[in-house]
Amino acid sequence: MCTGRVDPALVADAFVNGADGLLVIGCHFGDCHYVSGNHMAKQKLDMTGQVLAYAGLNRKRLQFSNLSSAEGAKFAQYTAEFVEQIQEIGPLGSSGDGFAKPELTEKLKIAHRCLAGPKLRWVIGKKPVFIREGNKYGEVYTEHEINRTISGIIMDEMATHTILAALEKRPAAVIDIAKELEIPAPDILKYVLALKRRGLVEIDQVAGQSPIYKCKAEEVRC
Repeated sequence: MCTGRVDPALVADAFVNGADGLLVIGCHFGDCHYVSGNHMAKQKLDMTGQVLAYAGLNRKRLQFSNLSSAEGAKFAQYTAEFVEQIQEIGPLGSSGDGFAKPELTEKLKIAHRCLAGPKLRWVIGKKPVFIREGNKYGEVYTEHEINRTISGIIMDEMATHTILAALEKRPAAVIDIAKELEIPAPDILKYVLALKRRGLVEIDQVAGQSPIYKCKAEEVRC
């Protein structure tokens, strides 16, 4: 009924399943039957685009436009131009993306997990509130400040879920995860300890002086 209901996880799901591009078209700003649905759609898709780009997707593969239901000619024009742009970029996993398709798909699956989780959804939902009214301490954020905060949260969420995905494959020590993911060991340790506090990972065994961490069973994690 409204582009404001477009779920970020469904957008990621399209690319995980091999879509080369996705164009979302909403009402003109100010003409939304649900008042602010198209504004929320734009904010959610901007955030989704950041997450997918962090995973290696060419940012141009996901676009948002505004049209009214009376602009059939413009709809045809916009879709034709979008298809032409995607054809120029090439199929998913081509040189326009950060990785070849097999590796890109794995990273997009991690992005999907981030977008399906509560943290990014909460942040993007609160973005207008933080800009207009501020947080519970009355601190009002500028657009630049909140976007910078969201970028940092995206990086943290991607790192967290990347580590979780690695530990789901096999138990590992911090140093081994760091080598595999090419992330500094102190950063890996910070994330692993945070995951341990949240009850998502646990120590499997100790090899020498190095704890070997594993991902908890799904039924325990839930």
